[in-house]
Amino acid sequence: MSVTTRGRSARHVRLPGGRQLLTFTSLSSAGLGEAVLPTLSLIALVRMTGAQTSGQVIFTQSVAGLWFLVSNPGLEDATQRFVPLEQQRSGRGSALFLLLLRWSTGIGLAATVVALVAILAARLLGLVSGGLALMLALAVVGRGAIVPYATAGAGLALANRLRRFGMLRVLAAFLSFGLSLVGLWVGGPLLYLAGQAVGALAMAAVICLTATRATVSALGPVTGNARLPAGLIPFTFQTSVGTTVAGVSDTGILTIAGFIGGPSLVTVLKIAMAPGRFYANLTIPVTTMLYPRITQAVAQGAGPAFIKRIVRRTSLLLSVSGAVTALVAFPLIGTVIAMAYGAEYADAGAVAMLLLGAACVKGIACWSNTLALGVGKPGWRLTYLTAEAALLVAALLLAHWSASGSASVTAATALHFAAGTLALAALGSGFWLAMLGPVTAPRPEAPAPVERPARPLQRV
Repeated sequence: MSVTTRGRSARHVRLPGGRQLLTFTSLSSAGLGEAVLPTLSLIALVRMTGAQTSGQVIFTQSVAGLWFLVSNPGLEDATQRFVPLEQQRSGRGSALFLLLLRWSTGIGLAATVVALVAILAARLLGLVSGGLALMLALAVVGRGAIVPYATAGAGLALANRLRRFGMLRVLAAFLSFGLSLVGLWVGGPLLYLAGQAVGALAMAAVICLTATRATVSALGPVTGNARLPAGLIPFTFQTSVGTTVAGVSDTGILTIAGFIGGPSLVTVLKIAMAPGRFYANLTIPVTTMLYPRITQAVAQGAGPAFIKRIVRRTSLLLSVSGAVTALVAFPLIGTVIAMAYGAEYADAGAVAMLLLGAACVKGIACWSNTLALGVGKPGWRLTYLTAEAALLVAALLLAHWSASGSASVTAATALHFAAGTLALAALGSGFWLAMLGPVTAPRPEAPAPVERPARPLQRV
């Protein structure tokens, strides 16, 4: 290899700068905290209550999560897409952000009330027991409290305050962890869920207030009434449906597993998914940092070459990190799970290994979560997520059917499903890498006249 070629390669894969590394460290610390601490509390829950009771708790949390996936329109994606455009066109980015944050909070509150009424009606009709109804109600309150988190985080990203957002998320994770453990030791599963709900409510107020102040400081004071930019509602509809469908890949899978395999299958899958979640939480900060960068580049008229360059560099870096993670973690997963949860869960190690491999492969194209949204083509993401969710559900049902004659149906179902998940991850990453050019192809947008000089957004 010539010196010139080596120089070009080094420029192509150069590491992020110090400022980006600090932001990534903050966000990845938050992601790891949000993965590790709930896992530790899950270990305590399983150890203290057993597979059946812990499976019920996980099931209620997955049902609550699925409900808010369906009812929440996901205004955080619209925030990062349209606030920069509105700031560039009229300078009213702050007003639009505050409007979307209020909507997000109101929608979360309304969805919580509707869910609680439905739970009460189910209890009065005798459809659920009193204990399960209380678990569902507490899980709904805890999940509803964090609905505005994402929109507030979008504002902090646009205000170049992602590091602060990471620190707040770490604080929220520790608060929820501490309160849930105290609740578990004092009063069992019900107070375990109550502790999480209290922590979520407290941190929701702090994060929303911080995001409001930071965004107004970065974009300027609110002047006049906010207007809805053209295309925001169709964009939000497509992203909302896409996010709901994507939830089937996570929360929905556990819900379906609860219906077809009972609490035991839910517990095994929850345990086996943990290592993959740890790695995914290292890639989520990458997409969090890329999204505002892409939307601001689009708002300022940057061409597709710039966008393709940053996502290719991201894929190269994450390919290396995924390979290293797999080589280090694979030999240890089974032993760690057996030590943490007990020898009866040793079989979950093979399942966890396959699911971690799927997370590493999927991370290569993690930018697909935001690329299509950033360039104004949410239909690409929606179509892909719909296909992925349908295939994952089919993989779970097929795994359960194929394991029906096994000595241990739960273990065999989980193992077959994990193998299918790995295959789908490889196909998905290959698809996005092949379609990078068409996705980033220019999309005609008529520029709106600038009403007054706009304060530019800072680069994240």
